[in-house]
Amino acid sequence: MITIEEAKKKMDGVVIPLATIFKDDLSVDIDATQANVQWIVDQGAKPGNTVFIAVGSGGDFTVLNTEERKAAIKAIADVAVPNNIPTFASVQSTDIRTTIELCQWCEEVGIDIVQMSSAYYYDVKKGDIIAWVNEVAKHTDVGFAAYSHWYSGSKYDMTMDVAEEILKVKNTVAVKWASPNVANYLAGLKYFAPKAAVANNGPLTVHGHQLGAKAWISHVPNFFPQHSWKVHELMTAGNYDEAGKVLDDFDNDYSEILGDIGSRTAGEGVFVKPFMKYMGRPSGPSRYPSVDSVVTDEITQKIKKLMDRAPSII
Repeated sequence: MITIEEAKKKMDGVVIPLATIFKDDLSVDIDATQANVQWIVDQGAKPGNTVFIAVGSGGDFTVLNTEERKAAIKAIADVAVPNNIPTFASVQSTDIRTTIELCQWCEEVGIDIVQMSSAYYYDVKKGDIIAWVNEVAKHTDVGFAAYSHWYSGSKYDMTMDVAEEILKVKNTVAVKWASPNVANYLAGLKYFAPKAAVANNGPLTVHGHQLGAKAWISHVPNFFPQHSWKVHELMTAGNYDEAGKVLDDFDNDYSEILGDIGSRTAGEGVFVKPFMKYMGRPSGPSRYPSVDSVVTDEITQKIKKLMDRAPSII
């Protein structure tokens, strides 16, 4: 089982929610999904600048069955493990048997840590979350991340005391933290950084790094990894002002485009794939409920404008 100290060493860099690629008939394209991971490695992903998330929200786990999730997780692990890239995997489910099966699978294929969100269909009770994590721990030795998944359907904003209880579970070595409440968000980053590996899943990337969260989430490396690596390099060197400038020079326009797409359809993969397509990366269509047609010609032109100037930012 991975230890907290090992996890803290590994969880350093941009955390990339890897896209799951679908074929035109909407079956999972395992080869293209794996090829995208290999491309990111070939571009320069390595321990210390990159952490992968296999089949998370950005990888459309919500529209995959269990066997598809397992196939995609293995395909990603087959690239990540030989290259020593630390990797999270999503094991979220409303059926604990599926979560346990996925945990055991992740353990088998070499995944470091799994993320289990709180309930995203039922109303959330903190006792339910803690009981769930404790039960799953009886069946696996894979590492766990306490995960504040406040933007899921339940909109449950995990409190620090709940995360603290999850950290008492033997498997838990990491915290993936965010909150719509800025005070809770920042307090959690600062509080948990000495206690576990912390992945900053909120918007304050630079400030989070200053508070001790050395890992931070971005979808951008699916199509433009050099930007995120430059930001991380600057933060690691303590050049926080410059890191903020490089980050904002891309992310301000990027976030506006994401907001436009997100206001028209649900999902995360749906807003990454238009960028991948424009950059010549395999992208494929989306499964419902995500609707690709919301990416209008106007949005595509905004993507073109941003990506055409992107190399000058770094």
